[in-house]
Amino acid sequence: MSRVHTLPAVPKVVQELIATFDQPQIDLTRIARLVNTDPVIAAKVLRLANSAYYRRSRTVTSVNDAIVFMGLDALRMLVVGAGFAASVKVPASLGRDLFWRYCLHTAVSARYFAGQCGEDAQAAFTAGLLHAIGEPLMVMAMEEELREVERQTRFFDRERAVCERAQVGFAYSDLGAELAESWRFPPGMVDAIRHAPDPLYAEDFSRPAACVYLGSHFAAGYERHDSADTSLMTLDIRVLDHLGLELAAAEKMPPVNKLASGLEELVA
Repeated sequence: MSRVHTLPAVPKVVQELIATFDQPQIDLTRIARLVNTDPVIAAKVLRLANSAYYRRSRTVTSVNDAIVFMGLDALRMLVVGAGFAASVKVPASLGRDLFWRYCLHTAVSARYFAGQCGEDAQAAFTAGLLHAIGEPLMVMAMEEELREVERQTRFFDRERAVCERAQVGFAYSDLGAELAESWRFPPGMVDAIRHAPDPLYAEDFSRPAACVYLGSHFAAGYERHDSADTSLMTLDIRVLDHLGLELAAAEKMPPVNKLASGLEELVA
């Protein structure tokens, strides 16, 4: 944390919306006013609300309408995602488009598995989108130390966290969780980010982390151009077992690019 000199300047609207995650009573009018204070994010929310992903027959013309149509959780997910995607600098060695495509595919897949096992789907989406947020910051701050790791693994490989811990003593997920805590994310989301690479080895099993793990597995498979059969064969089915899911849940999941269709604007 002390060596990351360029922490993302998260927009105020994002910071204030994060603070509402655990609030039982929320003034939706105030939330709409808050989003409207950032014209860039408000415009992106409206474009997403009118995208093919939501399949609206009537045009959404205001943030107030977007909240009514999508619900607060979905709107919050879009604002937080758009804010971080615009704020985090991704080094060339990772590739911005590749990094955020992988994160988006992780997010939509994590949401799918959360829906299958009764977890909070929107929270799983947000955790999935931000689960690798520590990686670009870590690479920028420790370029020399991570050079060997870069040669051994790509940032989306399952072995990445293990290699980083062996090389420097901690992994992108550890840094991401520390950052999430500093941004005052709910504890459950912090745990999901921290334990997403290896949910079975956490002291207390985190179901959201398991959903993100599953999402990242299929998102990484997409980047490696794995076949559907290969992705299923290499999946750690113990994670499904801990969530009370059968392998059929993974077999029936649509391709990650189909799940994300219409949401690409979120990380553009």
